[in-house]
Amino acid sequence: MKYLGQLKYFLGIEVAYSEQDIIISQRKYMPDLLQETSKLASVFIERNHVISFEEEITKVDKGQYQRLVGKLI
Repeated sequence: MKYLGQLKYFLGIEVAYSEQDIIISQRKYMPDLLQETSKLASVFIERNHVISFEEEITKVDKGQYQRLVGKLI
């Protein structure tokens, strides 16, 4: 095994060190996720929205939503 120094970033988790603590966060991961989500924003609808027959239904890519939910989990 090779020592690569202190851990800084691993699997979407940023690691910061202070004299007394080790701090982990997903500060970098969340903006990336929000940017990807903004691409899907055009297909989101408001809560309790009822779609009428006259309203155009936007086709939704099921795979994109599954990936997004997986990332949120």
